[in-house]
Amino acid sequence: MPESIEIARLIEQKAFDLGFSACGFAPADSFKEFETEYRKWLSSGKAGEMNYLARNVDVRLDPGKLVEGAKTIISLAAGYYFPLPQHTPGNPRISRYALGEDYHQVLKSLGKELLDWIQKEIGPVNGRIFTDSAPVFEREWARRAGIGWIGKNGCLIMPSQGSWFFLAEIVIGSEIRSETMVVPDRCGNCTSCIEACPTRALAGDGSMDPRKCISYLTIEHRSDIPDEFHGQWQDWIFGCDICQDVCPWNNKPKKSSINELQPRPGLSEIDRNFFRNQNASSFGQIFDGTPVVRAGWSGILRNFEFLEKDGSQFYNLIN
Repeated sequence: MPESIEIARLIEQKAFDLGFSACGFAPADSFKEFETEYRKWLSSGKAGEMNYLARNVDVRLDPGKLVEGAKTIISLAAGYYFPLPQHTPGNPRISRYALGEDYHQVLKSLGKELLDWIQKEIGPVNGRIFTDSAPVFEREWARRAGIGWIGKNGCLIMPSQGSWFFLAEIVIGSEIRSETMVVPDRCGNCTSCIEACPTRALAGDGSMDPRKCISYLTIEHRSDIPDEFHGQWQDWIFGCDICQDVCPWNNKPKKSSINELQPRPGLSEIDRNFFRNQNASSFGQIFDGTPVVRAGWSGILRNFEFLEKDGSQFYNLIN
């Protein structure tokens, strides 16, 4: 069997062949040092309606509870950037990541292919694949694996590649060492994301208050949107890309090599009339298999109602 560092190189190359943009390795240590801070954050109420963040905290802090005998976290980054038409002010906006196939399925399939390859070419290993589907501190694992640093907008930023990436992890029961070094914080004195956030959700230290985030409010938040955010929406009806759009590290983004993640035809620039001709059934058909279905038809209508001055009239028109 090859030496551990050589194994890391082989896995990294296979990950690139599959379309991943980065691959790194970190020991599957526990996060016990974060427990007090994390529980304090939860008790502050900043998780909003995301009650799932308070479940399985012990698992979130210890990858050994996800995979018995866990020794290594293989962190993977998959680019999802594709050029989009220039936005027409007034038209509803959907976050870039949600315009293509559901990344959960795409990355899980690619991760499984990588794990199968490892088991075939490297040797039998106990492992599981995760992509935003389990209690995992995936940005911190990616940071420890040397993929990038956590920026002031809370996103993982990769040197010379920016932040238009999904993250996935393979937790395995074998020790793999690599020569990767942790990337230092390179945000410097830049505050572009903080200044651009219309709802002031960013604290400036890599943390945020989700209860003020447009992405949270249009997707995870299920009750009425607080009136205090009127006039700050900037046309978003599902998610928000503002803090990434203004980040200097995204000035020269690299186009994704994973075709399944590219926007579906017609979804990257839609106008208000698009939704006037939809109902719950047609909405489900059009957006089936995309992340947008997470909000549901009622959620999208609520977001429109908040966005539009005549929101209640619009709601009645299409029902």
